[in-house]
This record gives sequence, C-alpha cells and structure tokens, in this order.
Amino acid sequence: MKITTGIIAEFNPLHLGHEALLASVEHPCVVVLSSNFVQRGSPAFADKFTRARMALNSGADLVIELSFLFSCSAGQDFAKGAVNLLSHFAGTIAFGMEDPDFDVEAVIFAENTPAFAQVLRQKIGRGASYPKAYALALEAVVSGAGAFITKPNNMLAISYMRENFRNSYGLKILPVKRQGGYSSRAVREGNFGMMPEFSRKLVAQAKEEGRISDEGRLWPMLQGIFLRSSAEDLRSIHGIDEGIEGLFLRHWRDAKGMDDFVGRCVCARYTRAKIRRSLVYVLLGLNRWEVMGAMRGGVPYARVLGFNDKGREILRKTSGIRVITRLAEVRDKIGKYFADVEFRASQLYELTLKNSDFKRETQKPVIIQAESQ
Repeated sequence: MKITTGIIAEFNPLHLGHEALLASVEHPCVVVLSSNFVQRGSPAFADKFTRARMALNSGADLVIELSFLFSCSAGQDFAKGAVNLLSHFAGTIAFGMEDPDFDVEAVIFAENTPAFAQVLRQKIGRGASYPKAYALALEAVVSGAGAFITKPNNMLAISYMRENFRNSYGLKILPVKRQGGYSSRAVREGNFGMMPEFSRKLVAQAKEEGRISDEGRLWPMLQGIFLRSSAEDLRSIHGIDEGIEGLFLRHWRDAKGMDDFVGRCVCARYTRAKIRRSLVYVLLGLNRWEVMGAMRGGVPYARVLGFNDKGREILRKTSGIRVITRLAEVRDKIGKYFADVEFRASQLYELTLKNSDFKRETQKPVIIQAESQ
C-alpha cells in the first residue's frame, strides 16, 4: 500500500523549486496550503484557489486549506495547525531545508534544557525579540544551532518535527535539500522566469483580472481604526502585547503608507512579521481570548481547496476529521468560529485587490483530472 506524502506550503507563489519538491516525493501527495494571508502576515500574492490550481498542476493530488487562524500565525502555531491537519491525510511529511543533514533532534532536545530556558529569559529580559533570543539560547546549548535556525526553511522544519514528536503523530520525516536558489520573493518582485509555465499563465491571468494583492490598499482602513482606538482598545486584540499598541499609536500619523508604518515599528523586540500579523488581527478585530480558546484544540475541520482523481481517493479513505468543501457546512461552535474568521479574512483579502470578488470565498474546489496535469 502506498503511503501518502504530505507537504506544508504557502506557494506564494509556486516556483520551480516547489515543483521539484513535488516531483521528488512519493505519490499520492497532499498539500496543506496557507489561506489568503500567509505566515509573515501579508496577503498572499494570489488567492488560495489560484495557488491550489498551481499546486495541482505541478504534482499535488489533494490541496487542503490551512485556515487563517493558523496560516497567519507565528511559526509555532503555524506548524501546530499544519501538522495536526496533515496527520489526518498522510503518513510522511516532506519539506525543503537549507541544511537537511543537521541534527534537528538535538535542537528539539535542547529546547527542554534548563540552560536553554535560562538564556532565553535573559535575552528577552534585555529586550531581544523572541526569534533573536531563541537563536542565542539554542547556540548556547548546541553549537551551530543559532546559525542553523536563521534560515527560514530550517526553522520551519524544526517546528514541524517538534509537533510530530510532541503529539505522537507518527509521521515519517523526509527532509529534502533545497535546490536552485529559487525564491517566491523574487517571483513577487517580477522574476517570473522562476515559475513553471502553467503557474506563469495563472499569474498573468490574475494580473490581467486585477487579482494580484496590494497590501497598501488596507492602509486607509487601518488609519481609521487607529484614529478611533485607545491603547486599551488595542490591547483586547489578539497579538497585541508587550507595548506594541504604543508603537502603533505613536507612528501611524507620520507614516506614508503601510510599508513605511511597518518599518517605523520594527525594533529589537518586534520583527516585521510580528508587526504585520498584528495589524491583520487589528483589521479583523480579533479578540485575544476568543482566538486563544478556539486554537487550543487544534484544527476543527479540513476544507478541500482542490483535488484530482488520486486526491478523491485520499478523501474517501480519510477519517478522524470533518471534511468540508464550503464554510457553511460547519456546525460545531469552534468550527463556526474558525469559519467565520476565515470568511472575514477572505473578505479583507479581497480589499487588497484591484478587482474584488467577495463571492470568491464561496466557490467550489478546483477539480483536475489526473491525466491532464
């Protein structure tokens, strides 16, 4: 019996390196794909259905959505939701790494040592951001670990493996060396030669239709919220802590736009990604206690974004989690909260586009015949 391989991805957008990863793993292959806002807090370059179509035409058989509450979160929560979701569909988890031969288990073990905890508290107490303090604390216990985790895919790999071990999911680990120097950021900046031909066509179509995101379109809305908000108002929002609300209220009037504002707020304690995620939470008005309560239990459902014939077979054999194709199918309280936030986040995403389509969230999954890929 073939073991389904799982990949966690943003495909923001999909490039030739992603296609190579999909081609290198055993099939069938299921992809857990970020929703319309990605882990670093920005709107995805193209919407989730477009990116799901890219994935299916580059080798994926089934695409499942990683809902907003986990996809637009710090690395640990991103991994928590993604690996939890993937565990229902796959027996192997594959991921690209800059340094796949590094002893990741030693890093995970080091996180539970008194020496690590002591250095971490010390560095945070002296004003370091959590990622910086984390790197310094690991280096104090495992030589070379500090440099290892500065590479983004290495850090995500640790998060995935940690969740697999902690929860005894039993997923087989398959690290893959990243090749070719391909970069989604380079693609977003215009280097479309790094993309497979089909994905290039989808991006060209999205551009023609006015459906490439522009985060700057959210700035006037954010200004309006800051205009009417006090520090106390902002502190009720998920992700607003440790005085970040003061930075926001101090800088918004002088900022020339979203990028300028984020740049003014970046400091030793707050990374650019932390700031961007917090701003999205402000825009959505997410209450911190409601979000924390909802996320505590993991992912409440699996929403299908797309599949081919092999993916249909995976869905037929899936158990242990409710599988849906539309948010309206969710019935339980926590699931409805996730679905409601997902819907609002997708409506917010539409505001980043030149040509908004507020019904896009209700569309059916992408279906592709396996032989036509």
